[in-house]
Amino acid sequence: MTLHRFFVANHAEGGVGPLRLSDDDLHHVLDVLRLGIGDRIVCVDARGIALEVEITHVEGGVVEGRAVRDVEAVPVPRVWLVQGIAKGEKMDSVVRQATEIGVERIVPLSSARCVVKLDGAKAKAKQERWQRVAREASKQSQRTRVPEVAPVVSVADLATEVGAVALILVAWEEAEGAPSIRRAIVGSDLSSDDVVAVVVGPEGGFSADEVAALVSSGARTVWLGPTTLRTETAGVVAAALAISARGGLGGE
Repeated sequence: MTLHRFFVANHAEGGVGPLRLSDDDLHHVLDVLRLGIGDRIVCVDARGIALEVEITHVEGGVVEGRAVRDVEAVPVPRVWLVQGIAKGEKMDSVVRQATEIGVERIVPLSSARCVVKLDGAKAKAKQERWQRVAREASKQSQRTRVPEVAPVVSVADLATEVGAVALILVAWEEAEGAPSIRRAIVGSDLSSDDVVAVVVGPEGGFSADEVAALVSSGARTVWLGPTTLRTETAGVVAAALAISARGGLGGE
């Protein structure tokens, strides 16, 4: 049986003692799952170290446990998703599914054709919401790290945001004749530590000027095929293709 997974700031000293759970997680353990002495969960700290923990004591809202064994972390290729901001709850879905497939970082992108315009307090509130979505999805999908959801960035500032990325691929519906994501990645000389970022536009797509600006800053265009995908589909598909091409999701 798959054990429930929770994220902690750090493990108890020596693997024995109070479990440093958030208030929400503590409520989930005690009041929703109704776990008690002898039950086991997996606790993952900020370094990505996962331990199977047996609950040894519950009293006054404090849960204590002891580490039973290490839980092996599955290596995941380093792929970032730069996603044009979608309206409504579509971005929640993108963040959730991108987290499930193993994306390392998610960068919400504001572009000319975005229906949703975010700035200031609204942008900060959305970022915090998407980070919570990523955290919950990480628990469900048994990840050892929660992907970072970056602050909202503009096309003009994207090059700075992804400055450390080895390869930036822009999925553009008008790039017929451009290589596929797999071909672009396989044809590049990448190490396992290199980051690949895939960039997907909003509902209205990218303008030719925006694509030209991205290409001039070092990005390459790729094509997802002849069918037109919704932005929330394209983002997850593009990220999955990149992860597969780098050996994840059953890729070789």
